[in-house]
Amino acid sequence: MKNIKNVCVFCGSNHGLDPAFKAQTEKLGQYLAAHQQTVVYGGGKEGLMGTIAESTMAAGGRVIGIIPTFLQEMGLAKEDVTQLILTSTMDERKDEMLRQSDAFIVLPGGFGTFEEFTTMLSWSQLNVHQKPIALFNINHYFDDLVAMMQKSCDAGFAPQENMNLFITADTIDGMFQGFQEFHHQLPYKYTN
Repeated sequence: MKNIKNVCVFCGSNHGLDPAFKAQTEKLGQYLAAHQQTVVYGGGKEGLMGTIAESTMAAGGRVIGIIPTFLQEMGLAKEDVTQLILTSTMDERKDEMLRQSDAFIVLPGGFGTFEEFTTMLSWSQLNVHQKPIALFNINHYFDDLVAMMQKSCDAGFAPQENMNLFITADTIDGMFQGFQEFHHQLPYKYTN
């Protein structure tokens, strides 16, 4: 997957307690802008969501925010992005993010971020899409999540090949190297 123009970033609507989360999010926004890659994200103005949008735009990049109307009505939308797309539901938001994106980067976040990651991963194993997904494992944030997914393979609930459907990297360069090397190989979902 070499032609990546739009990168969807899933991340927290809080900054988290580790300053590295915000610092690395700012660096990612600068990197994406410098490489003329448009950020697609959840459209929020708070936390790492606001940081990825602000850092990308401050570096001259493009940002597409996608947010449900009810969150915009709560005043949570970042209105000053390149394009703001409103959806009716959270599920429509994910559908639109998939349509708009060539690859996915998952930054530290909470339950919503986990849900977005596992949705895209599940859709990948079902061949709904063949796009690369990367966990940006800042300060080992995702170690336990990766271990849990490996446990599901070890326990016979997922084929080992599923672990190849996503990339784990602790640097920005490492993620994009992983994107260049990524080849979607559809696993046989059923283990027995």
